[in-house]
Amino acid sequence: MEMPESSLIRGECLVRELQLSEDVKLTRKGLVRWLALSLGLISPKESRTGLLEVLESLLFFHFKKRNSGKEPNIHEILAKIKEIKKAEPNPKAVRYHLLQLKKLGIVETKKRKYRFVLAPMQENEELSEALAHVYRQRVDSSFAKMKKALSMLEKTY
Repeated sequence: MEMPESSLIRGECLVRELQLSEDVKLTRKGLVRWLALSLGLISPKESRTGLLEVLESLLFFHFKKRNSGKEPNIHEILAKIKEIKKAEPNPKAVRYHLLQLKKLGIVETKKRKYRFVLAPMQENEELSEALAHVYRQRVDSSFAKMKKALSMLEKTY
């Protein structure tokens, strides 16, 4: 009997431990790419930049929001991406990447405005805490299920 493994997968959590080298620290694009690689959002040697541009625009609005109190809508994100890549972005691709970030639990929308998901009791908007919370939740859930499976497996021996 064949197991339909793909139908059992509810999500994945890939975190890479990368060296934060000096050349990465030199540019914003280098840091955004490093962050995306660390969070498992892109693959090593990934040449497509769509997700990176979306992530960079979301980071811009997150860090600038502290001063303005403003969260971006899709039109503001598209405008920022146009500024970043100095070319017209593909709205369909941008929406796709935003949806993927939503599915991962990294981004949410409220009243058609996008923002990073914060931990429920988080009093500040520290992005490192928010991302750690999202990833820990996924890991904790996975290990709880593994613990149950191992307990059941132990009884079979």
